[in-house]
Amino acid sequence: MDDFQRWFGGGGFMRMGGVRYEEEFACHTAAYLHNATANKINEVNFGGKILLPTSALDKLLRYNIQTPMMFTVTNVEKQRVTHAGVLEFSAPEGNAIFPKWMMDQLQLREGERVQIQSISLPKATFAKLKPMSTDFLNISNPRAVLEVELRKYACLTKGDKIPTTYAGQTLEFLIVDLKPSNAVCIIECDVNLDFDAPEGYVEQPRAASTANIKPAGPSAAALAEMAASSAAVPLATSSGTATVFSGSARRLDEKKKGSSVSMSSDAGAADSGCVSPSDLPQIPPVVCNEEYQPGMISFVRYDYKRRDVLEKELKEKELKQKGEPSQLFVGTSRTLRNKAA
Repeated sequence: MDDFQRWFGGGGFMRMGGVRYEEEFACHTAAYLHNATANKINEVNFGGKILLPTSALDKLLRYNIQTPMMFTVTNVEKQRVTHAGVLEFSAPEGNAIFPKWMMDQLQLREGERVQIQSISLPKATFAKLKPMSTDFLNISNPRAVLEVELRKYACLTKGDKIPTTYAGQTLEFLIVDLKPSNAVCIIECDVNLDFDAPEGYVEQPRAASTANIKPAGPSAAALAEMAASSAAVPLATSSGTATVFSGSARRLDEKKKGSSVSMSSDAGAADSGCVSPSDLPQIPPVVCNEEYQPGMISFVRYDYKRRDVLEKELKEKELKQKGEPSQLFVGTSRTLRNKAA
C-alpha cells in the first residue's frame, strides 16, 4: 500500500479551482475499435498512449488541462499504477482503448474498470533501459532506433516493460531507472539514455592474447657461457688462414678496378694481390688563400630576339644595301569567284 501511495504522490494533479479530471472507464484493447485496421492496432500496441471518448475531451477542456495531456492509470483492485498519454478521443463512450502491454502491466482483462486521473509529470533527464532479449545486440545503432520508437510514448514509468519494433521483430525494454522521479515526461526534452545488460546475456571470458608476448631472454650466466665458448673456438679454413670479407670489388659500369682492401694479415694480402692503403694516391692538402680580396661580379646580358624577327631584319638590311625597294605586301588579289582581279 505504501508503494501505491508513493506512486500517487509522484506528480501533481492538474486542477482548476480545486477540481481535477478523474473518471473510470471500461478498458479494452485496440481490436475492440470499430473497423480497426492492422496499422491502427500496431500504432496503439507499440506506443504509450491511450484512446478516450469525446466526452473526456469536453471535460478536459472545461477543466483547462494543459497539454501535453498525461494521465495516471490505476487498477484499484490490484493496486497497480502506470502513466500514459492520449492518442485520440475516438473511443466509444464509457470505454478506453489501451495498448496490450499496458493492460498486462496493470493486470487488466477486457471490460474491467480502470481509473484515469490527469497529472503533470516532470521532464526526464535520465533513463536506463534493460533489453529483455539478446536480439538487442544485433542493432547497429540502438540509440537512433530508440529515438524514433520513443516518440510513440508521452511518458515513462519505472518498472514498466515497453515494446518496440525493429526489422519486423518485437523488442521489449524494462525501465530500470528514471530521473528526476519514478514517472517522467519525455516530450520535448533531452534524455541521457543508458542500457543495462540484456536479459540472458553472458559475457564471454577474454582469452589471453599471446601475439604480443615476447619470449624471455637468456640469463646473464648463459650469455657469459656463450661468449666464452665462441672465444675458445678459432675460425678454421681449408688453407689454415681466416679470411673475413674477402673478394674483389665491382663497378656499376663493369670496368675493372683493383681488388678491395682485405682485413686479413699482410701475408694473406700479398697472396690475394690486394692493394694496401699505403699504395693509394694521397689527397693533396687544402691550401687557404689568405690574400683573397672581395670584388664585384658582373653578368653579361645579351639582347636576344626571336628567330623570325631577326631573319626579317637581316633580309631588309640586305635589300637596303642593294638599293632595292622593299617587297613587303607584294602579290595579286583574288575575288570570291576565284577570278584574278
